[in-house]
Amino acid sequence: MVTRSWLLLAALAACSGIDDVGDDDGPLGGSLTVRGSVVDFPTGDAITSPATVSLSGLLASPRITVQGADFVIEGIPEHSAFQILAAAPPTHRPTFTSVIELTTVDLSGAKAPIVAESYIAALAAGFGVTPSAATGILLVHVVDGTTGRPRVGIPARDFVLAAAADGPHFLGDDLLPVPNATASTSSGWAVFFEVPAGEAKLGAPANGTVSLAMATSPINAGTVTFATAVAADGAPNPPKDVSFSQQIVPIFKARGCVACHAGGGPGKDLGGLNLGGGANLIYKELVDERPETRVKKLAPAESLVLTMPSRETPPDRHPNITFAGDADPDYQKLLVWIREGAKQN
Repeated sequence: MVTRSWLLLAALAACSGIDDVGDDDGPLGGSLTVRGSVVDFPTGDAITSPATVSLSGLLASPRITVQGADFVIEGIPEHSAFQILAAAPPTHRPTFTSVIELTTVDLSGAKAPIVAESYIAALAAGFGVTPSAATGILLVHVVDGTTGRPRVGIPARDFVLAAAADGPHFLGDDLLPVPNATASTSSGWAVFFEVPAGEAKLGAPANGTVSLAMATSPINAGTVTFATAVAADGAPNPPKDVSFSQQIVPIFKARGCVACHAGGGPGKDLGGLNLGGGANLIYKELVDERPETRVKKLAPAESLVLTMPSRETPPDRHPNITFAGDADPDYQKLLVWIREGAKQN
């Protein structure tokens, strides 16, 4: 399955309903390459000490080559969303990038920002915080959904982090603390300290003036995580009267699900799910073949068609991530279609 990127560029992937995938099956659905470099945040300069690079969000491990600050990641399945975890100890903290989304083309010139221990100390001192080793730090960049530019004036109350944390605290144009700021500045950057290990995502504020859509992001103890939040005025506006044949079926082809779950694709056998053929066959596979499993009318958000291609902790057996977060437009279409009764319309 597929969409757009939240920071480093590209677009996503996958399938729905795989029950089991072997660890040594190798990359599914293609073999893409990402080339880039590890850079210091906030200077943007390539780091001078050797870096380490790994990935979060893929079941099969790709091939990673690192030389100094430069890296090459090979064997990434088509239509995948993932995050790079880079580090350069002892000067820089292990840091997750924002979600990178690939469709069917390689990515060159990727930047994996990592945060220096000295910069973290400056932020902590500026905001009067003492970060603990058992929690993580989340740096959120708020951008306008129309222009892509940093969004100014988003009040702190509209940043609703699902997990309890210390923040948001706002950074100025120099990306240094503005201790008394109560809303995002022209930089668009906010920071949360003391974020529990697990997953971080933003919820909808009560009576909020702005909706913030952010990818579900991993948080590890003693790490920093970057995320991009796309701002839109007003409350979230979910779709309605969703058509299965005209709005749901096209998702599976556009986002790589059919390629995996049809013909000779590995998902057809490994997951027992066939998304080839017309709308009637796909509906039967999703709804009728395994009632209240792939599609759960009684608990829509727990449907495998949504959970399998999404990030989960612990991760399931799906080989990659399709929906970077529940604000993904295709995720929302599927969710609303199920809430409306999963009609064959």
